[in-house]
Amino acid sequence: MKLQQLRYFTVTCRLGSISRAAEALHVSQPSVSMAIRELEREFGVALIARRYQGFSLTDEGAILQEMAESLLRHAEHVSGRMQALGRRRRPVRLGVPPMIGTALLPALYREIARRYPDLPLDTEELGTKTLIHDLRENVLDMAFVSHHAPLPPEFDTLPVTSMEIVWCAVKNHPLARGSAICVRQLEDEPLVFFQSSFSLRELVMQQFDAAGITPRVLHATEQLSTVESLIRSGTATGFLLRPLADSLSDLAALPLDPPVRAQVSLVWRRSRKPFRDMNRLMDLCRQIRIS
Repeated sequence: MKLQQLRYFTVTCRLGSISRAAEALHVSQPSVSMAIRELEREFGVALIARRYQGFSLTDEGAILQEMAESLLRHAEHVSGRMQALGRRRRPVRLGVPPMIGTALLPALYREIARRYPDLPLDTEELGTKTLIHDLRENVLDMAFVSHHAPLPPEFDTLPVTSMEIVWCAVKNHPLARGSAICVRQLEDEPLVFFQSSFSLRELVMQQFDAAGITPRVLHATEQLSTVESLIRSGTATGFLLRPLADSLSDLAALPLDPPVRAQVSLVWRRSRKPFRDMNRLMDLCRQIRIS
C-alpha cells in the first residue's frame, strides 16, 4: 500500500468519477484505475462496484475511504512538521470549519499581516467533530470550534464570536417573503445539510427535534460550494451563517424563529502548554469582532 494509491482512491471517491479524479490529479485515467486495482488485489476485496457509467463504493471501499482520509491527513501533517523543523520554525496547526473560515480567516490574516507578519500558520478545513478528534490526536494545535454547549474539560477555550444561523433560498421562493421562518414551515421543504460532523447541522436539527419534525434532507455534504450551488439553483434550501449569507446577495436569508446562534471559540488541549506562536494567535483572536 502506497500513499499515492490511497490519494488516487480518496480523490476518486470525493469526485465520484475516475476521469474527474485523473483530471484533478493531472495523471492519466489508467493510472488512477491501476492504483485502485492494486489496492483491491493487495487487500483481497472489491473497493468499487464498476458500472457502465461511473461506480459505487462497496462497504469495504467506504471503510477504506474513511481510514485513508485520516491517514493522508496525518501524512501531510508529518511532512509539514518535518519541513518546518528543517526551517527551524514550527507553524501553528490550526483547524477551522469551512463556513466559519469564510468569516474568520480574512479578518485573522489581516491582523496577522498587521501585527505578527512572521507568524506561521498551517490551516485545515474540517467539520467540528473531526477537529475535536484531531486536537485529541495532536494532529492540530488549535482549532476554531462552533459549539452550543461547554466543551469537555480537557480543552481550554477562548470565546471569539457568535454567529446567527439563517435559512437561505432563492429570492423568489414563496417562503422568502417573510421576515423570519420557523422549522414547521420547512417540514416538506427539500433541504441541503452539512454532514453530521458539522455542529451547524446539530444546532439546526435540535430545532426540528423540538418541533417533532423529521426534515426532508435532499443531500448532505461537507462541501460549502455544494450547499451554495444547490441553494442557488433552487433545487433545495439550506442553512448558513449570517456573515456568509450576507455576502451572497443573490439569495434571501431569513433568521430562524426562535433565533439560533453558533458560539465560536478558539480551542486547544489543556494538557499542552501553548508555545509562543499559539499565544500570539490567541492575542490576535481577542481583537477579532464578527457578528
